[in-house]
Amino acid sequence: MSRFPAILGRLLKATALTSVVGGASLASYSYAHDKLENDSAIKDKLPAIIKELPPLPSREALIKRLGPTISEKFGTTKKENEFSASDAQIKYDLIIIGGGATGTGCAVDATTRGLNVLLLEKNDFASGTSSKSTKMAHGGVRYLEKAFWELSKAQLDLVIEALNERSSMLENAPHLSSVLPIMIPVYKWWEVPYMYVGCKAYDFFAGSQNLKSSYILSPSSAIAAAPMLKADNLVSALVYHDGSFNDSRMNVALALTAIKDGATVLNYMEVKQLLKTDDNKVKGVRVVDSETGNEYLVGADAVINATGPKSDTILDMDHDVKGVAPALPLNTPRMVVPSGGVHVMLPDYYCPKDLGLLDPSTSDGRVMFFLPWQGRVLAGTTDTPLKKVPDSPIPSEEEIRDILKELQPYIKFEVKREDVLSAWCGIRPLVKDPRKVPKDGTTQDLVRNHLIHQTDSGLITISGGKWTTYREMAQETIDTVIEKFPELKTNNSKKIALKPCQTKRYKLYGAEFFDRTLAARLAQEYQVPSELAEHLAAYYGDKAGLVLELYKKDEANQLPVGLASDNVKPSYNNFQYPFTVAELKYSIANEYTRHPIDFLARRTRLAMLDAKVGLEAVDGVVKVMGEELNWDNDHKEKVKKETEEFIKYMGIYENTSCFIEDQKH
Repeated sequence: MSRFPAILGRLLKATALTSVVGGASLASYSYAHDKLENDSAIKDKLPAIIKELPPLPSREALIKRLGPTISEKFGTTKKENEFSASDAQIKYDLIIIGGGATGTGCAVDATTRGLNVLLLEKNDFASGTSSKSTKMAHGGVRYLEKAFWELSKAQLDLVIEALNERSSMLENAPHLSSVLPIMIPVYKWWEVPYMYVGCKAYDFFAGSQNLKSSYILSPSSAIAAAPMLKADNLVSALVYHDGSFNDSRMNVALALTAIKDGATVLNYMEVKQLLKTDDNKVKGVRVVDSETGNEYLVGADAVINATGPKSDTILDMDHDVKGVAPALPLNTPRMVVPSGGVHVMLPDYYCPKDLGLLDPSTSDGRVMFFLPWQGRVLAGTTDTPLKKVPDSPIPSEEEIRDILKELQPYIKFEVKREDVLSAWCGIRPLVKDPRKVPKDGTTQDLVRNHLIHQTDSGLITISGGKWTTYREMAQETIDTVIEKFPELKTNNSKKIALKPCQTKRYKLYGAEFFDRTLAARLAQEYQVPSELAEHLAAYYGDKAGLVLELYKKDEANQLPVGLASDNVKPSYNNFQYPFTVAELKYSIANEYTRHPIDFLARRTRLAMLDAKVGLEAVDGVVKVMGEELNWDNDHKEKVKKETEEFIKYMGIYENTSCFIEDQKH
């Protein structure tokens, strides 16, 4: 703490001597993250377009790794919930429950160290909070402000940690992430030096990993960069830089990376019981395949609970001597303090194409972002305390209108409710140590970053944090597992010495042979529209050629998913989004897509970009998936209704409640 004022003093002196005016053209900010690329020389030979590749194991092959089903092994000799760790049929070094950012991050970290890993996700990868973020890899400017005003080293450490991890995200998945300049309009003269020092401090604490220097814009330059911005009383604008990324695609890339490296990673597998030893140690799970109803008993030396907002559900199972969830949540100190965060998607004319806007102080004191994302504008987020964690949170009409209300003071034209293309709600899991008794509902014991907690049974729970720090959270979690379970160092299933963490500079699936010329070369090679080539390069990285091989194989594969119904002539130009049947078939065969929502909301972002168009595409997606996965008519009708119900609550209609109890996806 004693060094902090001195550091701040040196920073203020440095910024006082620095004069930075935004003379650089905004056009110089390309999609590329040039800070982290090796630009010292142009390489003579570009990586070849990947046109064929041995496939990853199928879902059926991964499930076989779980051993025989309970019915195959035990028949009806044992009742449900009477199983223990000694009944496990297959043993892993580590089982991870939860397939969001943290869970899949842990799987990549543990697998690359040499552990034999099983990850189980109840629904789909990124089906919860991990697909509903603000899509930013950032250090947190508001935490930096708090650090200054409170002279808090803890707050400053949060910022520095996140800034370091921001760099790793941009480097490890360059196809899914990019640098984004963000403008802060200033309407009071006294705020100019204050904002300027804050932006330069953000640069300073990023150190050598600073993306680009922040700078000041004159009012005329700010309006030129953002013509929709109100000019009344505008005195200046500050521009700083952060990262933008595709969250659910990043989550899928993590899952695929872990599988590529040898992990067994499965979605739609629900943990129904924690398997315990006679001395109450968690050493496995009973898991059910949601698609077939088959159940499996799998053992492990260690089990990680990485279920985010649902952490308390697994902790409740751990409280039971049989490892079974109680009928009602236990009356014990809770780990997760849930908060709902709503985002809305707006047309592209609400924000410049390559420049975000930040409202640093909304009417209730929050920070609000308005960011270009996937050709649209992402606005949010709200922060609504919740009494419990809903299975399927949805945005309320009040929250949607609150976001539009905050945007209106900055925009020249009327901000209209009918311009909302989609809206969604994610659960932010603030955490507190469950060993501490709550103090009258106060939040003073909340952990602002993340928390790793081990129960007496040995169950490791990791919760809290944010997308930007997922990798470090995973590293700390696996470090803790290895420390708490030393037998893993020498007695793991592979009988090898474990490596140290490998993930700081580890390319994710799709990034290894990716380069910034890929989209142009794809357009040349396959003679497809540049929009389609750019989309595939940005979603699939060096695997984009595999999608286009399917695309050229059959004229029917070139049909946009929104038009993939009977008696419709294939025409790319009839559909405004670059999502084709080829991409759908690729995602089914290579990305473990099992439900139309997986494709419409997570493998692609169509439902989030435009819920009405996503709704119109349901029939075509169900038709193709039914053919590829051999669905009967009853199942096709079932998933169609589930998908339509899901999308209808994404801001298309006015919602009055904050969640729906009975939604599954």
